[in-house]
Amino acid sequence: MAEEAPKKVSLAQKNTPAQVWEWCDKKTSHGTRFIDCITSALENPKSNVGIYAPDPECYDVFSDLFHPIIAEYHKVDVATLESKHNLGTVDDIKAMKDLPENFAEKVVSTRVRVGRTVKGFPMQAALSPKQRLDLEEKIKEALSQLDGELKGTYKSLNEMSHDEKTSLIEEHLLFNDADDKCLRDANGYGDWPNGRGIFMNDEKNFIVWVNEEDHIRIISMQKGASLTKVWERLVTAIQAMEKKLEFVCHPKFGHLTFCPTNIGTGLRASVHVNVGKIAELKQLDGICAEYNLQPRGVHGEHTESVGGIYDISNKIRIGRTEWELINDMWTGVNAMLEKECAN
Repeated sequence: MAEEAPKKVSLAQKNTPAQVWEWCDKKTSHGTRFIDCITSALENPKSNVGIYAPDPECYDVFSDLFHPIIAEYHKVDVATLESKHNLGTVDDIKAMKDLPENFAEKVVSTRVRVGRTVKGFPMQAALSPKQRLDLEEKIKEALSQLDGELKGTYKSLNEMSHDEKTSLIEEHLLFNDADDKCLRDANGYGDWPNGRGIFMNDEKNFIVWVNEEDHIRIISMQKGASLTKVWERLVTAIQAMEKKLEFVCHPKFGHLTFCPTNIGTGLRASVHVNVGKIAELKQLDGICAEYNLQPRGVHGEHTESVGGIYDISNKIRIGRTEWELINDMWTGVNAMLEKECAN
């Protein structure tokens, strides 16, 4: 008789100790319990990670669960980990090199974003309807003070028609409409779509998502392989918004987010790139693993590729600075395209 294949389990299931009953009485100041952190894992036992943090205190109050998962997922030593950040200097950014022309033509677009949590509020799963609206107003006020290239307009989901939302989603400007099952089962879509919206500048290359998965996602994007311009714009935006809002920053884990896969820098640097040949040859996953990259479909996590185009991004968010991560991603994409163009 053939041996039965081992069952896939989430990191949440793998790292939940047998004495979990001892945690039953533990709560954060926002009222979050251990069970609230693993609701998605219970509904989706085959998910990769399975836990979410309904509020920032979860990372410490339930450290016996969060810390081992963070260590395994991010490949870091939590005991010695320290928050460290470096966006690069003006000279660093000017010295950045974009891809060679024959590689660049395979890149559909370049996008870099960071996730942030506003101090004083829990994350999505623990936000009350009133808190979510209060948070939206606070963020809108800060965004209204941005100027220059970053100046733009905020629009809530409730103000949009179905066609308008669909058009923005198809342009990859707006987040999908509450369709991630793991996030939904973690109560990440509570009171949807109230309190959610998008800020966009006139050029549509600077965007801020409000109250999707995280409180804020600051996004800089551009058609083609334009990492230098995209990164410079993002750095300017981060520094401007830090003057208007106070973000949660943990001494060990850096910027805290709803999902522990995004903590640290909160950075996701990605390209939509045509690597259909190496994907068909089953080489894509191996290259991504070598450079700590993550392949996704063009419509985000848990979606499929279209026409050989994949969304390739840095998998690791913590343990290295923003500047190191952006360069690691670009090096990996360059290596990927070398193989793609050689086939």
